Amino acid sequence: MSRTTALRRTRTVVVASLVAAAAFSLTACGGGESGNDAKGSSSSAAEKGATGGGSGEDVDARAGSASGGSASKSRCDSGQLEAAWANFEGGPDMEYEGQQTARVVLTNTGSSDCTMTGFPGVQLQTADGDAWDLRRNNDKPKTVRLDAGGKAGFDLTFLASTRDDDQKFAPDRVVITPPNEEKNISLEWPYGGALLDQSGATRPGTFVGPVNTVE
Repeated sequence: MSRTTALRRTRTVVVASLVAAAAFSLTACGGGESGNDAKGSSSSAAEKGATGGGSGEDVDARAGSASGGSASKSRCDSGQLEAAWANFEGGPDMEYEGQQTARVVLTNTGSSDCTMTGFPGVQLQTADGDAWDLRRNNDKPKTVRLDAGGKAGFDLTFLASTRDDDQKFAPDRVVITPPNEEKNISLEWPYGGALLDQSGATRPGTFVGPVNTVE
């Protein structure tokens, strides 16, 4: 065999090897991208299902904030919530000296489900314009899911003023800000009387708990 013929065969083998290697590389890259796309689609579907409470249905975008995103779309906003007092056990007795609880019930008036997590902002206001922003208790918040028409609630624990020499705070209205919201919902204080004014106390006997399910 001549030296020229040997060189030609060597070059042919090298070129063929390079072509085969390139083809294998392209096939491997294409397979990887396809796998990533499939994983992405699966992940998106799972997130959507979790947002919709496992039903897989899209949540009404009107129920969320303007920031967008699947999580924000499912959050209960102030515009779809209606607040009312729960008159369980006849309501509080403003002549009682110990701690009592009044419960506020929040109803989802929207057409789709939504969720809430955390503490509401609660401010007590007197007819004279004095305000008292209530502290939170130490309970750990849980995520609460409300179907359309569903209800959640939170407890307002308080000490009534029963003595003439007490420093008093007479609520006229209760201004509520649902968790992670900025718009308020206002309720009249229906129980009369006055609270023991501990608005400046480090550990007041009047405080608010997180949103929970309503039994």
